[in-house]
Amino acid sequence: MNTLRATWLLTIRALREIVRQPVNEVGNLVIPLFFFAVTVGAVGRVAERAFGVENFTGFQMPVAVLNAAASGTAGLAITQDVVSGYFEKLLLTPAPRFAVVFGRVTADSVKAAVLAALIAGIGLLVGTGFAAGPLGFLLLVGMAGAFGFVFSAFGVAFGLRTGSPQAAQLSFLLFFPLLFLSPAFAPKEVFAPWLSFAATINPVTYVLEGMRSLVLEGWDGGALLRAFGAIAGIGGFTLSLTAWALRSRG
Repeated sequence: MNTLRATWLLTIRALREIVRQPVNEVGNLVIPLFFFAVTVGAVGRVAERAFGVENFTGFQMPVAVLNAAASGTAGLAITQDVVSGYFEKLLLTPAPRFAVVFGRVTADSVKAAVLAALIAGIGLLVGTGFAAGPLGFLLLVGMAGAFGFVFSAFGVAFGLRTGSPQAAQLSFLLFFPLLFLSPAFAPKEVFAPWLSFAATINPVTYVLEGMRSLVLEGWDGGALLRAFGAIAGIGGFTLSLTAWALRSRG
């Protein structure tokens, strides 16, 4: 069985698990929208005077998208397969070893894209606007899916290496420091020097700014290249960790 076919079949399996338990995904949609609404409600009226952001609703919407995209459950699902013994059975099948992992993270990528489309659609309804138009909307959804893929691999690496659901969920907790050390709530130009430096070396900054450019500015090639470069860099790190963790499973 080739890798593409095996990945496809295992992705379908993972997506069916998500569809069978939709209540688990409600929080992944509602919580980012809740923080989006609260942040805009608290800061929106003073944002232009405080740091020169006219459309704070549009400024914040990509933050909600990234929050949802980072909510992958592939790591937790992998640990459940490990604990039940099903993961070892999969390794004995003709499916390539990486397909077992790719099926899970691809399902998370699809879920991230769907959540991003819903959040961005709701954002349009409440006045975010979308400077890059319909194609920009689709690109933002694709970026969210790509980020969901590479970030989900982080949880998978923890899950494979430890077999612990708590360790697998740690990856999502690690996302919050990365988010708060990015220009999520204000432009980097108003940051203290130490925070500006932290944001500059933080790859999430460039993913966020790339998405934000589509909403507020239109087609900014430099911002988009930096965003996709950051996603590729994150993917190189998380997928390498996953490969190492997979080898540790024999």
